[in-house]
Amino acid sequence: MENVIKNYETLLLDYSEASRVALETGRKRLLAFALEKLEEFERAFIQTFSFERLMELQKEFNSKGLLIA
Repeated sequence: MENVIKNYETLLLDYSEASRVALETGRKRLLAFALEKLEEFERAFIQTFSFERLMELQKEFNSKGLLIA
């Protein structure tokens, strides 16, 4: 499970960076790719674990400042 959590954290960091680039440059392709990968991960996570566990994980990351608003 630790590896799964680390992968999710990496995807959130990738999203954050892609969002910054999109805001600064107007280029959105990287942001679209990051969102697609996040969605794929979250769907697979829910199928494997549960929606409730995903919400718990998001709360943990929110406390670290890693949440998509």
